[in-house]
Amino acid sequence: MRRLFDLDSPLMRFLSGAADLAALNLLWLACCLPVVTIGPSCTALYYVARRIARRGAPPVAKTFFRAFRANFRQSLLVSLALLPPAGLAAGYLALAASGALDGALWLKALCCLVVLLAGFTCAYAFPLLAYFDNSVANTLKNAVLLPLANPLLALAVTALDLLPVLLLLFDPQLFARCVIFWVVLGAALTAVAAMALLERLFRRFALPGDSAGDGE
Repeated sequence: MRRLFDLDSPLMRFLSGAADLAALNLLWLACCLPVVTIGPSCTALYYVARRIARRGAPPVAKTFFRAFRANFRQSLLVSLALLPPAGLAAGYLALAASGALDGALWLKALCCLVVLLAGFTCAYAFPLLAYFDNSVANTLKNAVLLPLANPLLALAVTALDLLPVLLLLFDPQLFARCVIFWVVLGAALTAVAAMALLERLFRRFALPGDSAGDGE
C-alpha cells in the first residue's frame, strides 16, 4: 500500500499529470478572458502541450508565460488574420444547427467545405506557432497547405478542436453536462492529443529556414 503513494508509482504519476493538465487548462482560460489575448494564450497552450506530449514534465506556469510573452506579437497578428474565416465558419455552423439549411443540399455542401477549410487553418495555426520559429505570413501559409498533405490527420485534429463547439450547437444539454470537464481539463487534453498527432507531420515538413523548438 505504501508503494502506491510513492512519487514514482503509476498512481502518483497519473495524479501529477492530471494536475499539470488542470493547471495548464486554467492558465489558458484565465489568459483568454481579455479576448484579445486568445491567440497568445492558445500558442502558449500548445507549446506546453508539446512538452507534455513528449513525456516531459515542464514547470507549467513558468513555461506557459515564457511562451506567452515570446510569441505574443505573432500570435496576436495570426489570431486577427483568422477572425474572418473563423467567423464565417461559426455563422455556417449556427445556420446548420438552427435548421435553416434543411433542404438546401448545395448550401449544406458549401457549409461543410467552408467549415472544414476554416477549421483546418485555425487548428494548425497555433500549433505551428508553438512548434516553429517562423514569420506570420509563412505560418498562415503553412496552416493552409499542411492540412492538404494529410487530410485525415487534419480532420482528426480539427474534430478535436471543434468538439465542444459542435456539442454546444447541436446538443446543448450534453454540453451542459460536460462543461465542467472542458473547464478543468478539456482544452489542455485536446492540445496534448493534437500535438502528439501533429509531431511527425511537422518534423516531416520542417523547412531549412524554420527552427523547430526543442522544448527547452
